[in-house]
Amino acid sequence: MNSQRRFAVMGENLFKIANKLVTDPELCCLLKYQDPDPITEKRKENINGVDLLHKQIIIVPKFPEDGIECSFVMAVFDNFTINPSNPDFKLTRIRFDVVCPYTEWIINGNSLRPYLIMQRIDNLFNQVKLSGIGNLQFTHSTPLVLSPQIGGYSMYY
Repeated sequence: MNSQRRFAVMGENLFKIANKLVTDPELCCLLKYQDPDPITEKRKENINGVDLLHKQIIIVPKFPEDGIECSFVMAVFDNFTINPSNPDFKLTRIRFDVVCPYTEWIINGNSLRPYLIMQRIDNLFNQVKLSGIGNLQFTHSTPLVLSPQIGGYSMYY
């Protein structure tokens, strides 16, 4: 029986999260195309989210080394604790770091790139039951400033 007591199950759950991210064409367009018009029907039809895995959709808690020149989302579990009422389950938060170069924040339309990425993530995960994880609930978001050139937000579920 796989219970949340085993950390290996947490890794499997992270892959489920990554799969949801790479299969969302609008999210993938927002990450891949660093221009003022990232979302078009033609681009959404031709996007392959798997190509973005480990480059702009990251599940290892490490920022890219090559200088950050594009938008990315990092999904990680943090703050593991044991559930005192049911030790078969770990309590944890899922953190999504949404990071964009400041020069790429403004896009055509009436919003900013990080907020559109955050909305896609929220649509995928808030109030959603994921097998092996349970019901996700957005709790809060905080600004994330990495340098004078790049920043975004950390979202917690």
